[in-house]
Amino acid sequence: MTTDSNPKPSTPEFEAWLLAKAQKWSDELFTAEIPEELAHVDSGIMAGLRSWADVMPEKTIAEDIAIDKAHKRMHLKVVK
Repeated sequence: MTTDSNPKPSTPEFEAWLLAKAQKWSDELFTAEIPEELAHVDSGIMAGLRSWADVMPEKTIAEDIAIDKAHKRMHLKVVK
């Protein structure tokens, strides 16, 4: 997928071109202004768990078993 402006891979020109492109991208990334609503770490919605204790296998084993049982019974109908 190289175009006429891109050098061929595995050449010194390609390495220099790639380094320049990566440098430009990283400069844009690290100098971008953070929006005011995202600048405060203490506010907003946090993705992920609040504690590593919530990830411990002892707490999730029972949930995993219940989910597996529910998936196994998914194709069955309740008959009255």
